[in-house]
Amino acid sequence: MIDKVLKELEIRFPLLKLVRGQHNYLHIKVDKASAIDAVLMAKTYLGFKTLQLISSVDRLEDDLFQMTWILENYESCSIILISADFPRKNCIVPSLSDIWPTASAFEREIFEMFGISFPGNPREGEDFLLEGWKEIPPMRRDFDTEEYSMRVFGERQPREHIDPRQYIGDIVGEWNTPMGTERKRKEEK
Repeated sequence: MIDKVLKELEIRFPLLKLVRGQHNYLHIKVDKASAIDAVLMAKTYLGFKTLQLISSVDRLEDDLFQMTWILENYESCSIILISADFPRKNCIVPSLSDIWPTASAFEREIFEMFGISFPGNPREGEDFLLEGWKEIPPMRRDFDTEEYSMRVFGERQPREHIDPRQYIGDIVGEWNTPMGTERKRKEEK
């Protein structure tokens, strides 16, 4: 099945690169201009009707975002991953929310976490997870987590370690714990 799917996609997308293929799993990479067409072909003509996930990887060194759409064909128990690289600066990827309603949630999360815009998503720009977030998107690799934490929360006080056995023995008063028994012996002396 996967061999047939790969052949069909190679005919339509000659620049396609095979990342990995095996019995019921196929991962291909296409150019950004062909990405949505490849996803739609997989759905419409090849039976991959279920959108499992849309993900993004920040490839800062290459100044790219790698977008990946994961689709499943329940009838053949097959999964296809279609990846494409998009430039990081003002990244825009067409929305698939009108094809798969579930795409809207994935796209909103990616917008909020990476700053990738999905024109056509009816709820783009609404807060999804990070209500009121005004900083650089936090999953971008150029987001400085430590600097942000220090600026917003200040320096963290070191934690005091408390042995749970001692806590149970001293605070709760259960003397049958190893620490409690030891303390009881000291008190008896």
